Amino acid sequence: MFKKILNIKLLVLAFCAFTLQVTSQETKLRLTGMADMPIPGSALNMTFDPKGGPLENIKEINGYVYVFNDYRWEIEDLKMKKNGAVWNVEYTVPKNCAFMAFKFYGNTDNGLVTDTGQDTGYLLVVFKEPKVKMPGADLAWATFRNKDFNSQFNGYFKDFTINGDASEYWLKKEVADHGVNFPKFIDTYIKILKVQKPEKFEELGHRFLGDFTKKINGQPEEVFLKVHNLYLFDLKDKPKADSLETVIQKQFPKGAFMRFKAYQKIMPIADAAEKSKVITQFLADFPCTSDVPDSQKYFYDNIVKTQFGYYFETKDYDSVLALIPTMNFANLNDAYHQNISKALYLKAVDPAVIETMAVPIIKLMQEKVNDLSYMQGIYWSPNQATENAKAQLNNELVIQIRMYDMLKKYKEVLETFELLPFQKRYEKASINDIHVRALEALNKPIIEVLKNEARTNTLSEGLTAKLKEAYLKEGKKEADFPAYLEQLKKENNSEEKIVLMKPVPAPAIKVQTADGKAKELALDNGKIIVIDFWATWCGPCKQAFPAMEQLVTNFKEDKQVEFDFISTQETKEGYKKEALAYLKSKNLKVDTYFDLVKKGGGTNNESFAKYAAIFKSSGIPRKVVIKNGQIRFTSEGYSGNPGQLVDELTNVINALKKE
Repeated sequence: MFKKILNIKLLVLAFCAFTLQVTSQETKLRLTGMADMPIPGSALNMTFDPKGGPLENIKEINGYVYVFNDYRWEIEDLKMKKNGAVWNVEYTVPKNCAFMAFKFYGNTDNGLVTDTGQDTGYLLVVFKEPKVKMPGADLAWATFRNKDFNSQFNGYFKDFTINGDASEYWLKKEVADHGVNFPKFIDTYIKILKVQKPEKFEELGHRFLGDFTKKINGQPEEVFLKVHNLYLFDLKDKPKADSLETVIQKQFPKGAFMRFKAYQKIMPIADAAEKSKVITQFLADFPCTSDVPDSQKYFYDNIVKTQFGYYFETKDYDSVLALIPTMNFANLNDAYHQNISKALYLKAVDPAVIETMAVPIIKLMQEKVNDLSYMQGIYWSPNQATENAKAQLNNELVIQIRMYDMLKKYKEVLETFELLPFQKRYEKASINDIHVRALEALNKPIIEVLKNEARTNTLSEGLTAKLKEAYLKEGKKEADFPAYLEQLKKENNSEEKIVLMKPVPAPAIKVQTADGKAKELALDNGKIIVIDFWATWCGPCKQAFPAMEQLVTNFKEDKQVEFDFISTQETKEGYKKEALAYLKSKNLKVDTYFDLVKKGGGTNNESFAKYAAIFKSSGIPRKVVIKNGQIRFTSEGYSGNPGQLVDELTNVINALKKE
């Protein structure tokens, strides 16, 4: 035990009293109805008002709670229902709960936004009876708010944390009040000792663990493992750790430690066939049962992925089919993504063969989408894990649609489309092409699908032509078609707000023309300059060219706008000839310049490297819009939807014109 603290108790008590007061004041702002002394099994009926906080303007808000339950951290979802401008929040305190920390979140275009009470936390200590806290309450209070221990809570606090002295005080209270539970948190005790007494840690740690191990017999394996790891990793005492390891092997021959040692032998094996044999033996010795701790469940995830990949690569498809029913959702998704999808993309396996495996995988993924196999500790709540699984399933359904299209199974194409949520059906122009192709093959009407694709601005060139053809057949004028398209887009209320960058000086761009002449682009010529960095090896770069050509056509009479296409990051010989030949073969009426080769370098990225440094990414295609020598907008990649790219850059250009 620590020596008794004489000079800090009053300071810590005063600090904690202040902490509780601040927390109470903050929670009243946005989360009301928190019980003063909640007890296990009690129902909390609270109200969350996002006004004044980071979630104020977010339509859909969810919440979860970190729970310290029987000395283990867990995560549970909150039942939330919108009630006007506020949200009703319901939660029942678990049976062995000692401490709770509530967190609210909402998804935005800029990522996840959270509310933890202005960094003071929505926290509740649970009581066994009035004035008697639940076992674990002081321990949770000591560690949840300490920066050395709260990293697992997804940054719940940023600045409002307590120091080691305060944590030490509350930990000692836990020991004093609930010493019988001490083996459950011995590791936390030692780690706080390490932080608080670094100069004496080796001496005190050895003395304390030495005394503890004399009384360790009869404890569960988990306690033995904690002490073993403390010796090995914290005290760096391998002989003591090895001695304890011998005891663990004898007392728990099929336990977590031996499972870990057996698993360690698998991954370094280079020969795939040999690895498969060792995995088979591992599963016989250590079957995946409910006794496997959460911290070791990833063993089986990795093993299943390895086995699936081995069977798939060796074309042992019967073994693949036998393995599929044993897999959870996360396993199935990984196997589909890493094997099925890849083989289809590379055309490495006949789609008809792939279908025999892809169909049962997708069927089982649908059945197991709620199995929570994406729950990893307390990283995600159950709702978040399930939403992630649903998103992954939708992604694989899109691949399944591509597979059926390859096989010309148009009935199955349409059936799979029906499994997708509306927005996902109209997400990419290339998938829209498949959708319409299937409808036409089965003599089904396409006009409503074309309109939906227009509303989401995901029409390909070919489908735009089909919609235009249908429009003209109704006796409408060709000159009115652009306005018709715009009206359809507005129906979806999907107009994106363009956010211009704060001006950043644009680095000089020196290039070579197609005929080999050196040139420096004038970036401060009074025009709005749109630059497209591309390469012949970049598929998305080339896929975006028709949209870029459309932009060039749209602005060809506009003297205020200039488009420059710059080939960059090429390494192979003859890239200039290949680039020009590609543009000519596709009948693309755009001229391209060539980035210069840096001194001592083998790639032509002298100018692009300067821009990549600014954006901290060398990904292409890269669009850069410059005005008055200043970068005002940039985007990386290509969504696959030409209409979206045309509209995005058109809106940027128009916004800059209005300045």
